[in-house]
Amino acid sequence: MKMYFFIFLLFFYQCTIATEIIASETATRKGKSLLVDSKCSKCHTLNRVFLHARTEEEWRHVIDEMMSKIPGWISPEETKQIYIEIITNRQERVQEITEGREDYADNRLLFLDRCTMCHPVNRILKENKSSEEWEETVERMRSEAGEYISKEDASRIAAFLSKRSDVLTEDIGSRLFVTKCLVCHPPGNKILIERHNRAEWEKIVKERQQFAKNATPRVRIGGADVALIVELLVKTQGPEPDRRVP
Repeated sequence: MKMYFFIFLLFFYQCTIATEIIASETATRKGKSLLVDSKCSKCHTLNRVFLHARTEEEWRHVIDEMMSKIPGWISPEETKQIYIEIITNRQERVQEITEGREDYADNRLLFLDRCTMCHPVNRILKENKSSEEWEETVERMRSEAGEYISKEDASRIAAFLSKRSDVLTEDIGSRLFVTKCLVCHPPGNKILIERHNRAEWEKIVKERQQFAKNATPRVRIGGADVALIVELLVKTQGPEPDRRVP
């Protein structure tokens, strides 16, 4: 239960990281205004745009595809400018992104930083793959992310994801948390990094139960659901252990 929950609880933490990424991108550009920044950031973080390794022909195809997805947002003339900006500035941007990356001792945080740059965390973690399949998947992502994901990063991320898969089908509390809680909380919510004791979590979850009853009838949280969700949160996000040396 503890293992699988951490996968999906990262959904909101992902949003926090995404916010920090965008802020970092803005600061890094030091006032350099590009059309790719204003147009492509509507749907993607710019780090994702620049990190993905593509040939020039692939970039042309992707930009044309984006123009067709949101008619009127990118004009044919703008696609040409965006293409030139990406080709001209990509190497510099990738260098900035790579130099600014953080190193994490915790594989969970490493996974969040490296993988949610391009993918929603719940899209990744709903997959139930073998260790070999995760290794292949992460290595493929590493080849597309350039230097942002190192060989060591890939090995640690694959190990983390493999460990999560081992308990995927058994974690009832985590499934409830995903289907009952994560569907309503807004991006940037801090619930995934909060720590509370049992009484505090019970109070929080029961308040959410009442809120769901009144505001979101389609998400009903029963009494048994509350107990399982609280138990999960106590195990995974209980009070921080006291690591002080006596």
